[in-house]
Amino acid sequence: MNDTFWKKINYYIGLVPIALIFGVAAVVSGLEIKDLDLWLHLAMGKFIMTNHYIPHVDMLSSTIAGQPWVNHEWLFQVVVYNIFERFGFDGLIKMQTVVVIVTMALLLLLGFNKDKQLTLAYVLFLLYLVYQQRFTIRPDLFSLLFFTVFIFILALHIDKTWSLVVLFVAQTLWTNMHGYFFFGPLFILIGLFSEWIKRHIKLPYEWNETGRLSDDEYRRLKVIFFVVILACFLNPLTFKGAWYPLSVFFSLSGENKIFFEVIEELQKPITRAKLFDVTHFIYYKLFIIISFVSFVFNRRRIDVSAFLFWVVFLIFSLSAARNTAYFAFAAYLVIITNSLNLSYRDIIPIRFIHKKFEYLTLAVMKCLFILWIVQYCNIVASKAYYDFDKYELKKEYGGVSQRNYPDKAVDFLVANKIKGNFFNDFNSGAYLLGRTFPDIKVFIDGRTEVYGAKFFDEYRQILDRGDSKLFEDYAQKFNITGVLLNSARQPIPEIILRYFYENLDWTLVYFDYDGVVFLKNIEQYKNINEKYAIDLAVWKTKTLDLFRLGTINVRGYQNLHRARTLAALGFEQAAIDEAQEALKISPAYGEPYRLMGDIMAKQNRYEQAFNDYRIAAVLSPSDKKARHGLAFAYLQLGQFEKAVQEYQTILRVWPVDAKAHFLIARAFTEKDQYQPALIHIQNAHQLEPQNILDLLSIADVMLGKQAYDWAEKVLLITLESNPNNKQVLQKLVRFYEAVGKQSDAEQYNERVLKLNEKTNPVNN
Repeated sequence: MNDTFWKKINYYIGLVPIALIFGVAAVVSGLEIKDLDLWLHLAMGKFIMTNHYIPHVDMLSSTIAGQPWVNHEWLFQVVVYNIFERFGFDGLIKMQTVVVIVTMALLLLLGFNKDKQLTLAYVLFLLYLVYQQRFTIRPDLFSLLFFTVFIFILALHIDKTWSLVVLFVAQTLWTNMHGYFFFGPLFILIGLFSEWIKRHIKLPYEWNETGRLSDDEYRRLKVIFFVVILACFLNPLTFKGAWYPLSVFFSLSGENKIFFEVIEELQKPITRAKLFDVTHFIYYKLFIIISFVSFVFNRRRIDVSAFLFWVVFLIFSLSAARNTAYFAFAAYLVIITNSLNLSYRDIIPIRFIHKKFEYLTLAVMKCLFILWIVQYCNIVASKAYYDFDKYELKKEYGGVSQRNYPDKAVDFLVANKIKGNFFNDFNSGAYLLGRTFPDIKVFIDGRTEVYGAKFFDEYRQILDRGDSKLFEDYAQKFNITGVLLNSARQPIPEIILRYFYENLDWTLVYFDYDGVVFLKNIEQYKNINEKYAIDLAVWKTKTLDLFRLGTINVRGYQNLHRARTLAALGFEQAAIDEAQEALKISPAYGEPYRLMGDIMAKQNRYEQAFNDYRIAAVLSPSDKKARHGLAFAYLQLGQFEKAVQEYQTILRVWPVDAKAHFLIARAFTEKDQYQPALIHIQNAHQLEPQNILDLLSIADVMLGKQAYDWAEKVLLITLESNPNNKQVLQKLVRFYEAVGKQSDAEQYNERVLKLNEKTNPVNN
């Protein structure tokens, strides 16, 4: 068989992994609906289609009603609502699949080279692994499509007459679908700037000529830039709408940083603590490395526009996890661009005696890759969870997720036709709107740029810190008559939960694994409150028919969620009963053991707490809270060596865990090992400089052991970042008095007196 035969075999085998990648993308993009924001878009799409206008002020919330709102996603809302009305949720999922496949097809065409199939297949699959994190029915699904359209046309078809029309239409649609539409003009601006550099600045190697446009293409790019800018103004608010995303971008610093600290998708994908964590954005990190290495190998023929494009979107992606897919698309373009100037021999300097051996080697590598993709497909296809209502497994494809929303709580509201202004958690706002608007208006939803940082911080003071006075002010001002708190995604904060349950102005009318509903004791809800009032003091554990369940391996998460809420309200025996029921369903479930350990520790029953935490840590070794509980139980039981070992385990995995540093310092102190204790105290203090109480408690232990020199060092460390804290200064005064250093005591006492004078000035 001649070389041509093996070349064809190699080529056709190379098409298989590409086809499999598209098959996987089609399947995974058909996952059930889990996104939160979709529901708000459905509510607004319904409003626009019903009322035939796009509102420019808020009408979804009771707290910001009438406030100006630039709804730059209105076209997406109209599209998804109309698809939903005609084809339901499965229609929306199919829409997502079509958009994903079209996007990836354009990327394939952009990078296809029959001589570099293996490189293309690997890079395309890596791109899919990053891209699939954004398989959610949200406006940025279309943003990534338009992103690709711009790359595709500007890279391959800038000289075509039709390119101008396509880019104008794409930019107009993008402008009315998602705030990232400013990427369109940005792409062209990067191209113009890099072209200017190539023409006016002497660059190394062949950079001035690589990817350089002809004079006609350069002039055409300038025209395209003008046309695309013009398209940005084709929105309901013209100039204001075009400028809006930039105004949001420039307001991200200062007080708005709170959103990046709290909202998961806005947090940084790479931090010092997780830089080498292979479970955290590993494919995104690989893209950074591979795309950078491609520049290194192709350093003589780097395209300046590709390099600037890569730098801009790397910086952009490092700012928030939600932006990683945009960098993946940019990195894909960069790798493909750089690989055009490279051969396999440039990377792997292997020489083959006959060409057919090279083709055979490549074919074998492609076959191995095919086997890996097939194995991945099997894992993806097997995704399922248990439907406790139907006593059967539900595949994670099609329909709406049963685990992400407070669906039964909202079913209760809808069934009883409840209306009013509701206080809700951030994650429930959009879902509540999608199911109940206009009957119910929310306290907050996912539109962070509309609510603003100040309001969001006050919302957190109410929900997370239980500021009842602040809530009561809002409740009176905005006539809040109902409360929905979601426990399907995370536990409800204890203080605010207790406030509503113990407040005689509110009645608990719904309680289950997905959340709680409270209604105000007013005439409007009198019949509902009387009919559905729940007294958790007589709560009976919900059980599952284990005969019907059989031997299916499922987790009793519903019982666990109820147990968490009951424990937060102080109904500890009921919580334990629910946790034990969860363990009947799944004996190897670590979290119920951890919850029981928490309850035992709260009751100072540390031996039982140790038993529960130990089992939790065995079943779930990566559960940091279980590890913390186990280490704390060791500490309380006087097993200081074991406590140190457990905290060291925690710090190996989570090195910036301030709590672990504090507590291991406490354990070392109990063992009279003050030098290592001080090292961890310094680490903890660097991570949480305002945490005074833990430092003072360790200093007290040292004082009790008469380790005065070490206690003094701890107190002075505390004082460094809290120089005007009276509690610390007074502790130092008492310390120096106790050890007979009267002059030092007087010095710090003077500082206390001066602070008192500032806070309580004498009126003459």
